[in-house]
Amino acid sequence: MKKAIVSAAVLFGALGSAHAQMTIYGLIDASYGKSLYSDVFTNDKADFHSGGDNGSSEGNSTTRIGLKGSTDLGSGIKANFRFESNGITSDGNINSPTLGRQAWLGFSGAFGEVRLGRQDSVSFQTMIDYDFNGASNGVSAWGYSAVAPWLPGRQSRSLQYISPSFGGLTAHVGFVAEGNRGTNATGGTAENVFSGAVKYAAGPLSVAASVQTKEFSNTKQFYSVAGSYDLGIVKGSLGYADGGKFVDGGTGKGISLGLVAPIAGFNVGALYGRNADSDMKIDSYEVFVNTEIFKNTIAYAEFGSWKSDGAAFRAATGAKADGTGAAIGVIYVF
Repeated sequence: MKKAIVSAAVLFGALGSAHAQMTIYGLIDASYGKSLYSDVFTNDKADFHSGGDNGSSEGNSTTRIGLKGSTDLGSGIKANFRFESNGITSDGNINSPTLGRQAWLGFSGAFGEVRLGRQDSVSFQTMIDYDFNGASNGVSAWGYSAVAPWLPGRQSRSLQYISPSFGGLTAHVGFVAEGNRGTNATGGTAENVFSGAVKYAAGPLSVAASVQTKEFSNTKQFYSVAGSYDLGIVKGSLGYADGGKFVDGGTGKGISLGLVAPIAGFNVGALYGRNADSDMKIDSYEVFVNTEIFKNTIAYAEFGSWKSDGAAFRAATGAKADGTGAAIGVIYVF
């Protein structure tokens, strides 16, 4: 019986593949420089990097490769999937877990989309567009100050629903079961994680809010709000995030600001993040410029600065009091 089931699965897989639309895609980030992570935590020197070096902390974007597909199941329903590698290092290795960025199956139609598997958090998918430098690996002012509205990271075994747009309004909800996740590094026990977000975008205005309950008994819930407005000559964003007190297992709280403008064919921008948690006291900013030099090819330069006056945070993480990071590079998307 088991052999028959396997044979049937192979047969149906072969039949289905004839109708599936599959795409191999990826991104390669090649740069020279040193990230804030390398300066603040490891004292590394500047070097040539792939976007997967140092746990994908170098350059602007993460070098990766992926496979995605979609199959029309009839009645307006599609089956969708995506498998995407973690960062690929300069040595050609793939950071663990190998398929650490995306590995999910979903179904979509007029009702919206449902996905199950490893994927970006609800907050990240809703809020990332407000970061005009795409959450830079090396110098993200919002990420390194821990006040990014998109801060919660990827989640495994995540069930998510994304609604269709209703006059510019969309909703996104997610659930990760307590399951067998056990305890974290500091002894907290896993809890059921619920998340939700709403976003409204119409014309030059976009606003959003997100919330995620705590993942372990000794961590904190996260919530954020953000908005942007495009004046044509310049686009601005403003956000606020609260992940709870650092000493209580949280990520602190604070504001995020951003500006970007098209100037003579270049995108020129700056972002600032301030974590006001008394145990962290982090200020960070980044400036960046990028432009498309060939089809699917972007050249960029970026610089970031970081400073923390929080004694508790620095003692717990081994961070220096201040640091800088910079990179010049090329991103090729295929």
